Amino acid sequence: MGGTNGDEGESNEWHGDSRPTATLLLDGDSASDAALDVAPESTNVLVVSVSRSVREVIEEWRRRAGTLPATLGVITYAEFDRSASAASSGTPSRQSLPGGDVTVTSMSDPGDLRRLGTAITLYLDDWVDADRETLVYVDALDPFADAGGVETTFQFLHLLVRSVDQSAADVVVRLDPSTTDERTVNTYRPLFDRVVDATATPTLNDDERHALLSNGRRRFVLRSLVDQPTVGLDRLAARLARWENDTDEPTDTQRARAYTALASVHVPRLADAGIVTYDRSAERVRLAADNWSTDRLRRYLAAPLDDDR
Repeated sequence: MGGTNGDEGESNEWHGDSRPTATLLLDGDSASDAALDVAPESTNVLVVSVSRSVREVIEEWRRRAGTLPATLGVITYAEFDRSASAASSGTPSRQSLPGGDVTVTSMSDPGDLRRLGTAITLYLDDWVDADRETLVYVDALDPFADAGGVETTFQFLHLLVRSVDQSAADVVVRLDPSTTDERTVNTYRPLFDRVVDATATPTLNDDERHALLSNGRRRFVLRSLVDQPTVGLDRLAARLARWENDTDEPTDTQRARAYTALASVHVPRLADAGIVTYDRSAERVRLAADNWSTDRLRRYLAAPLDDDR
């Protein structure tokens, strides 16, 4: 894997292909777990983070996706002092947390990429026979490159991509382009199947924005996502049916009409504009984490516009 890659500046969707993919995500948001278009209930997810604790990872998934992945593993460097499993030698060990299928591996040295590779492989080996998709997410590559150097990080990424490919898993590696020079970014590019630039948001002029946001159904979708940044399409359609028909118990026909309108027209238009991302396979809609900030959307939604619903 690696050797063919393409820039996808107008879309954050990379998951859902039939074959495993390796994605380099150019994004400045260190807590961008919500950008991972996966179905949590049917996916094993391994998050690798230098700065975030397991609690922060769990809270972010619950806030953004509404639930945790089927199995969640966290390799963190933020809890070294807490865990006895963070010994600096020997095989990295895991600690199971109560209240769910969550395990944590505490590490101490982000420059020791060989040891990190071993820790990741242990998770992949355990999950290889599971009847679920598997995703490895490195939420920030920069600290590893700073500690180990670009060349060592390149070698680590090469082995990581090969390892996840052999395990039929996907891998997403986030790199902050604002703190990484272009030469370094270009060094890593050939290792990945895809390069997704989450900082590139389509620009709308005033007329285009007015046309997009003047529709009542699209405004309803965005208001819902401001309150809950990720939601299932079926649940969103049920809310829309209640709102449109001014009833707590919409009929099946009313719900179906709302669902069809969202799935075929309104959500795709918002996705094309870069305001939301739409995972068709999982039927989930997520507020994009790019230049369309929540505060910016609130300002636009507060403005009176025609309703062409």
